[in-house]
Amino acid sequence: MSMRSLIILMCTFLGLTLLGMHATPALLPLFVEMWGLSNTEAGWIAGIPYLTYLIGVSFVGITDRIDARRMLILGAIVNVIGYGGMGLADGFWSAMAFRTLQGLGFAWTYLPGVKAISDRVEGESKGRAGSIYVSSFAVCSSLSLLAAAETKDAFGWEWAFVLPACTNLVAAALMLFLLPPAVPEGADGGAGGQTLKSRFIPDFRSILRNREALGFIVGSFAHHFELLAVRGWTVAFLTWVVATRPEVPAGFNVPLVATILILIGVPTSMAGGEFAHRAGYAKAAFLVMTASAVAAFFVGFSAAWSLWLLIGLVLMHNCFILADSGMLNGGAVNASDPTQRGNTVAVFGVAAAAGGLAGPVLFGVILDHTGNGQTADSWGLAFATVGGVILFGAIMVRLLSGRRGGAKFQE
Repeated sequence: MSMRSLIILMCTFLGLTLLGMHATPALLPLFVEMWGLSNTEAGWIAGIPYLTYLIGVSFVGITDRIDARRMLILGAIVNVIGYGGMGLADGFWSAMAFRTLQGLGFAWTYLPGVKAISDRVEGESKGRAGSIYVSSFAVCSSLSLLAAAETKDAFGWEWAFVLPACTNLVAAALMLFLLPPAVPEGADGGAGGQTLKSRFIPDFRSILRNREALGFIVGSFAHHFELLAVRGWTVAFLTWVVATRPEVPAGFNVPLVATILILIGVPTSMAGGEFAHRAGYAKAAFLVMTASAVAAFFVGFSAAWSLWLLIGLVLMHNCFILADSGMLNGGAVNASDPTQRGNTVAVFGVAAAAGGLAGPVLFGVILDHTGNGQTADSWGLAFATVGGVILFGAIMVRLLSGRRGGAKFQE
């Protein structure tokens, strides 16, 4: 299979598995009202998949021994149960249960896709192909937000989860019948010819010794903290803005606008991946993450300022928020030992999961303790916290991953 055909197939698979990813954030204001949730409880529902994602992604290291294709099929099947069951949820605890399954499904369908591509692409094109796959995440996931809102309006909120359950069945079939099997790159062992021991839990020690990869992994924590906090709360934030700003036009479609905001990040993500491929992953990630942090420091507070300034800051933030995704993934893949690539992807995923869990939950906690999300200062402090975390990530990428010549930071 050519690299182009492989990328198209894997991006299609990703789109089908992600069609329900933002369904819960899209319907979060409805669930808060319908189930009487606090902001903290809403944050847990938004973030809990990343706790089980953290557990599930720990098993990705086994793709150094077995074809990642098997894990992709299993993950899609788990998603069928997780999304289908969510349509039966009737409160906080039942929603939490099915959201945990969605986290496992996501763990076994997203990052294993990077390993599946890596095992089927030769040379330095591995990082580039993986970057394109990761950059398509925004297009795929953004459709889930609009699809959930439109399906809810047409058939009821339950069907917003039945739809992604069906698309995940199709995704599993694509991997089963169209993706050719491959021998994992690390299956034959390293230079000494010694076969790797199967590890279900990632070997953090080997990754800690690789400072360049470690920098991108810390950056992944910060990136996903920001990304999932913002994605989890954007609809609620915009809903509050519409309710408190009389100058907002009547009929303002919050889910559509939230979808557009996600899509804005698509060209910047793809352009960022290409820029990083040429200029250096560490340098590009540091610059983009710093710019995203600056926007996050002001975007929440701007809800009390000029409407046009609010719009400008929201647009700016969403332009940068995804631009570093391909950079961090591509950088980690290129910096990893070929015989430990699946292990590196697993640790990268653990960091991403930790950030993805902490972001939405901490955002909700801050809202609850600073005015219950009913003032611009409350939203401003929540977004500023996100900005502080992403700035920390940028600094760590600079310090750890920017030192080696391969990162091209000093050029």
